[in-house]
Amino acid sequence: MPEGVLAVLRELERADEETGAALADLDRLARDVDSVRARVDELAAFAARLPAEGEARAAELERSRAEASAAQRVLEEAEAAVLAAGPENVQEAERFRVRARDRASVADRRVVGATKAAEDLENRVAEATIEGHELHGRARKLAAELRGRPRIGGGGAGKEPGPGLDGVEAWSEIARASLFVARGQLSAEREAVIRQANELGALALGEPLSAMGTSALTRRVERALG
Repeated sequence: MPEGVLAVLRELERADEETGAALADLDRLARDVDSVRARVDELAAFAARLPAEGEARAAELERSRAEASAAQRVLEEAEAAVLAAGPENVQEAERFRVRARDRASVADRRVVGATKAAEDLENRVAEATIEGHELHGRARKLAAELRGRPRIGGGGAGKEPGPGLDGVEAWSEIARASLFVARGQLSAEREAVIRQANELGALALGEPLSAMGTSALTRRVERALG
């Protein structure tokens, strides 16, 4: 009888460990799916902002170029005024040229800043496109992993995502739901294993027990019956 009890407890302990490992695996997969989904949401938000942001960058660049062009014309006029000035108004002409040069310098810096902002936006668009393809690849790999899980693979979570970010987003919703259900089932099974082990341990020891993990319970029964 003692050996039979220990054999069952050890089997329950192995089942508990296997279920715990399976739960940890599902948690990892859920984190990976959530990570993909979070980036998809961020890229989708960027895409939604892009038209307005692109128009604003283009308008700022056009405006700064127009200001720089006007400032350059004023500077040319000021340069000509200095050359044409007589002794009585050369100082005033020189002050006019200094102001015009400062204005032209400020306008040129604005053009540089607006150009950089427009280029940065183009780079972000290119990077978002590349990341979108990478996220689709990650989603396909995760779908393949989920396809190999018997509790999950039979549903849509194991199917390859549809094209584009919309396809990844739709797949992630199914995957998250499937993982949630599978985790709930595994947790219930693990609780049943632990409960069964505690009931058997209480019978073997002849005393009521507070809930214990299967490993600690098995070791306690081994010491008591050994």
